Amino acid sequence: MMNDLNEIPFFFIVGRPRSGTTLLRTLFDANPHVVVPPESQFIVNLYSRYGKITFWTNELVKAFVDDISRQWLFNTWKIPDLQLQEALTPFVGHHTYGELCKAVYLEYQSIYPKKEILFIGDKNPGYTIYTKLLSEIFPEAKFIHIIRDYRDHFVSVRNVDFELPIVSLVVFKWRLFVMHFRKMKNKYPNTHLEINYEDLVRNPEKEMKRLCLFTGVPFDPDIFEFYKQADTAVELINSDVFKKFHSSLFKKINPDKIGVYKKELSVRQIKIADAAAGKYAELAGYQRDYKKPGWGIQLLAFPGVVIAWKLRLLTKIVDRFPYQWRERILSRWPLKVAKAYLKIFNPKKLTGFSDL
Repeated sequence: MMNDLNEIPFFFIVGRPRSGTTLLRTLFDANPHVVVPPESQFIVNLYSRYGKITFWTNELVKAFVDDISRQWLFNTWKIPDLQLQEALTPFVGHHTYGELCKAVYLEYQSIYPKKEILFIGDKNPGYTIYTKLLSEIFPEAKFIHIIRDYRDHFVSVRNVDFELPIVSLVVFKWRLFVMHFRKMKNKYPNTHLEINYEDLVRNPEKEMKRLCLFTGVPFDPDIFEFYKQADTAVELINSDVFKKFHSSLFKKINPDKIGVYKKELSVRQIKIADAAAGKYAELAGYQRDYKKPGWGIQLLAFPGVVIAWKLRLLTKIVDRFPYQWRERILSRWPLKVAKAYLKIFNPKKLTGFSDL
């Protein structure tokens, strides 16, 4: 397999959290010729230390394995350190960083039956702003950006406490992701594709055929039976975290969550969301309920917008930090802030965060 790694194409599923990235990951991973592990951002996190290496010694390979094993969420891949070390030992010598990363992905054991692996996938919402870097690591890579109605997106984020429940903050971060990916898509139309969550859940076969054509993955209609494998994922089923965030993956695809914001949000919240999304609502395929929300609403939205911009600037600054600091700040601090917020304002919702 080592000599064939460059022949295995890589594709990335990106988008805001709670926008359908996990559903899309599951559908692709259910294909017998594709492997898509759970998210872990080690490719970008470890790039500053290992990305430029072209000749690997035993010591470098061991250090690489040790660093991967310490990456946040990598433990969900269930790959023993010894197994990973043995898999990467043959890569001592002249090899690219991308080759070793692919070898790591191929060690993941999916809950779905596999034949010959012809494609490797990755689902990471945080990778949305790193598609240029990932293209440099994997020149053949393709990127799928899944977008969800920004108002439904906020409701979902709020309900699982992924981020601070500030409408304009969450929606403007949605807008920044759309802005960034749209810019990359315009520049690289053959490798960047957008899809709407609503289209996927309403017409899953049509949309998956389109995505398979884009990625080159052979279409398999059996992927829509993914939920039947839930009984084999005992550890996931028994996980409070998995139940809290991804319990819908044990059910058939359905469009019931489309438009939930109409019942869940107040008129003022919808106006703030529309103000924060701006013209990018229509550009992403959604109609604003209030295109002219007024100056009062704009003022209410302003603090969240400013925070979102500052967080984006902070990310650019932190990207220059040593990889240990960068990983700790970008991966853990948002959850720490959310937990601190809940501890003060809604301590009952802290259940499920203890395992994160």
